[in-house]
Amino acid sequence: MSKKRRREQPAVDTQLVEIYEDLANVDEKIRLRAAHTLLTNFVSNGKATGDQLNKILRRLIRGLCSCRKAARLGFSIALTEFLTELLGHNGKDVEGFQGISGLVETLKTLTHVAGNVSGQEERDHQFGRLFGAESIIKSGILFQSGITSEAWDQVLDITYDLAKKKPWLREECGFILSTSIHILRDKDLKYSQLIIDKLQTNGLSKTSEGIAIWIAAQSEIPSIKFLSGVWHHDDPLDRKELSRLAKILREAPSAEPAQDASESKVLQKGAWSSNVHFAWGVILAKLLSTEPAGLKERKKSKRISFVDFWEQCVDDNLFAAPSSEERKFWGFALFQRMIATAPVHLVPSLFTNNFMRCLTNQLASPERYLHRTADRVTKAIVVRARTHPSVSSPILKALLTSPHGDVNFDKLTKTKTVETLLSQADNSTFEQLGAIYDELILRPGVQDEREAASKRLILADQLASGVRNMHIGSKVQQLESTSQCVIIRSFLSLLAKYAYFDLEKAPSGHDNRATPPISQASRQMFRSRISSCLTHLVAQTIIGPAYYPHHLITKLHSQGENPDFAPLLLEADDRVREVINTAWERLENVYVTGHSISPETSARDYFQSITLLYSLTLLQVYNEDPEAVIMLAELNNLFKGKLRSKSSHEKNSSALMEILLSFISKPSQLFRRLAHQVFTACAANIDEKGLQSMITILETKESLSGQAEMFDQDDGEEDTSEASDVEEVDMVDAGSTSSPAENDSENDDSDGISESSENDSDGTDDELAAFDAKLAQALGTRPGNEDLDAEDSNLSDEDMDDEQMEALDEHLEKVFREKKKVTSKKTEKKDAKETIVNFKCRVLELLEIYVKQQHDNNLALSLLLPMLAAIRTTTSPLVSSKARSLMREYAKLCKGDGVPKVKNADTVFELLEAVHTEAMKEGSNAYASVCSQASLLLIRVLVSHDRECLRRVVRIYGDTQEKALFDATCKVKTSFFTDWQNWCTSARK
Repeated sequence: MSKKRRREQPAVDTQLVEIYEDLANVDEKIRLRAAHTLLTNFVSNGKATGDQLNKILRRLIRGLCSCRKAARLGFSIALTEFLTELLGHNGKDVEGFQGISGLVETLKTLTHVAGNVSGQEERDHQFGRLFGAESIIKSGILFQSGITSEAWDQVLDITYDLAKKKPWLREECGFILSTSIHILRDKDLKYSQLIIDKLQTNGLSKTSEGIAIWIAAQSEIPSIKFLSGVWHHDDPLDRKELSRLAKILREAPSAEPAQDASESKVLQKGAWSSNVHFAWGVILAKLLSTEPAGLKERKKSKRISFVDFWEQCVDDNLFAAPSSEERKFWGFALFQRMIATAPVHLVPSLFTNNFMRCLTNQLASPERYLHRTADRVTKAIVVRARTHPSVSSPILKALLTSPHGDVNFDKLTKTKTVETLLSQADNSTFEQLGAIYDELILRPGVQDEREAASKRLILADQLASGVRNMHIGSKVQQLESTSQCVIIRSFLSLLAKYAYFDLEKAPSGHDNRATPPISQASRQMFRSRISSCLTHLVAQTIIGPAYYPHHLITKLHSQGENPDFAPLLLEADDRVREVINTAWERLENVYVTGHSISPETSARDYFQSITLLYSLTLLQVYNEDPEAVIMLAELNNLFKGKLRSKSSHEKNSSALMEILLSFISKPSQLFRRLAHQVFTACAANIDEKGLQSMITILETKESLSGQAEMFDQDDGEEDTSEASDVEEVDMVDAGSTSSPAENDSENDDSDGISESSENDSDGTDDELAAFDAKLAQALGTRPGNEDLDAEDSNLSDEDMDDEQMEALDEHLEKVFREKKKVTSKKTEKKDAKETIVNFKCRVLELLEIYVKQQHDNNLALSLLLPMLAAIRTTTSPLVSSKARSLMREYAKLCKGDGVPKVKNADTVFELLEAVHTEAMKEGSNAYASVCSQASLLLIRVLVSHDRECLRRVVRIYGDTQEKALFDATCKVKTSFFTDWQNWCTSARK
């Protein structure tokens, strides 16, 4: 051989080594590329000799026995394609390459384990033998015409032998045989018949693998002959085989005697696998494809239905109370698979009794063994509902209704499954959802009124959460007809049905009567949930804040006028009805006028605000609020006649301001947003009288007398304890009908107002001392520690007669009554202070809106002195903080073009002098800073009017500094003058 020829052989070997290395790579693309290179360079080109091909074949088979990386996957693909290319229908006849006859023997020889080897090596060779058999089957070389079935018989023997002797390989063997049925459906019947014959011979018919192979053969090759006597009607899915089928699928040891010796030799599996057996998928797919159309057909059918199989084989088998955690894990895995693919009409049948119990228990605590698995189940439920909204209603019905579900599912499982499902509803399901909730609220399934009220509370919370969680896209066109708007309107109407209508008096023929009847407390709860929903929806400015309140109030009015519907709960006399009817005329006038105006104009926002104001005032009337009728009558007086433009009612701003103040005085987030919305639209029209009404509130004392003055109450001490108790009960009742989240949102202004506790505690020691003295006098002892060193009193209860004991009891009762009266009075004072502080905070929020919009208005300057006085005199840090923030915002806005333009500088100078007078009073550093900001703001106004005004400003600052030097009562801070000097330096530049 020439020198050149001797160098060729190492190059070929090196290339093969690289190919074999890449066949074991974990990257699938690299493995496929290596297999393609092997076939292209050594098979397709026909250059390889028979000896080289035999060597490659042996190397590929040995590679199947390797546990390195992904060797079995890569070498099995290469072997399958290698055999197809050489021995297939279009294969090449290569001299010296062994044929099909010796292929199986080569596989047995190379995967045979001899001698004293480790268990791992033995398992590797058994896996290699199984993968080799699979490659031969997939190549299809055994099923060609002219090929005897001897080799096929040998491959089956290899596979069945592994399945019998190695239980941990049985599932893989069964899967290979089951998939081979699909390959053989167009081949000679003898090949598939041999699989079925050997299935019984090897005693594997009544195993999970045997069932899968049997069903696959039934489906793919109906003409195949099955051995009789194995299953009823030769069908493992026969109705009479249901119990046996359940036992086989859960892989429990059989208590039945083996029918023959081969069956008794089948070993049971020793290790549990987290993967669900493939036979479950085969059976479920078969049942779904043959599921009877109706209940009658299902009862007539000899084959079990999907519902029967799921109840007995899955629910009673895997989710039963005695079942192990491993079997429950299989059950959850099967549920995840079926919830993603089951038809809509079969989805409710998945939520069976044992499954729901197990799911609820596992979700209840993170410490449960299958908690994460159960959590994945709920996520799979939500994903199916998101991709197919039509299943939302059957899923919700299964989760909420008896006998398997519970209306309190979310709370029991500490999830938001029901809440999420509600938020994903669409046009195709909202009617069904409404029917489900209507039935559950009207008939909660209990007779006890308290239990019924509790369930109705939970259901109302779910509807309210569903409304709040629905988001409307900012670019949606024709929003009034979108699915979310329709669903929100439907949910609001459903809540209104139980809140405002007397369902017990519904006309005959209407199935609207509640059992047990809806209590007044439940009606108040439903009204509270409506208010919570509207609070959220009013903030959705895309379709207008008045859209949902107007729709709701229109629905109430139309149903209340409908004789075929239940009557309204509101009992109104003729005078009140006249006010309501007039309000309806005004409301429709405002609504129509507002819709006729271009959405881009400010007038449209004005009419939207008035519509919102009218709608929510009418809703308060239906809530049976006595003050609402008075406010509604005032609104009617404000908007008399036809509204033609925004300016036609600007003169009513002062009266409108009084109505808004009455709204924000209520502890409701909805009314707070209402006031903000209306005030924003009307801020430009607020006159001096309107501002003064807000200033008056800021000047009110934060005490019981201040509350009495503001709300026209009697601040006397008579019956104060009783009134305080009633008020406290009302507040508790109102809070008990709201969820914690709603209480937070409804009363968020009360945060941080606990600073009054320190002030209220002043004098506590004196009160306790006085109480001890009275108690000691009644008991005849020394108060406090005075009698610690004294001799014991000679008087005891044994020395007292009955008359003395009765007199002592009366005296003690009197002492404790006085103590209770003092405590009640203190509580009343504390509540009064919190009421005033909350009211002031909300007024400051309105003023902040006004300042942001009207900072260049001369009228806004009149707020400076009242704001400074409020900061100085308030006892609440919250009020002081809000007022200081407002002043900083005002001073920040009044710069450049934002400075107000005045005609008369004398008024501004008077205001500046008054600000300096305020700065001379005792106050904190923060107060001095705000006074300085107010002073500099007025200076900017004067400079904008006339630069010469600065000369007089200098004199005013000089007078203030002179008083600071010579007047001991002047408490002005040094920072007041430092800020002025800094401003002068900046202005000079």
